[in-house]
Amino acid sequence: MYTIERLADQGWTKEITCNTEFKAFINARTKCMATGSIYRVINSCRQVECVITLDDCKRQFQAR
Repeated sequence: MYTIERLADQGWTKEITCNTEFKAFINARTKCMATGSIYRVINSCRQVECVITLDDCKRQFQAR
């Protein structure tokens, strides 16, 4: 299981859990693009798989 967390004022806030890393990454990237917040995907051992920022998303899509 993979969990998506959002960086809030109080720290990381759990948002959603997905069965696969790919689905978690896509959901986190979509949420990041929609809200502009920083998200991360963590695995069941509480290890961070990736951190997703708006700048990284824009760079991936070559948006300005």
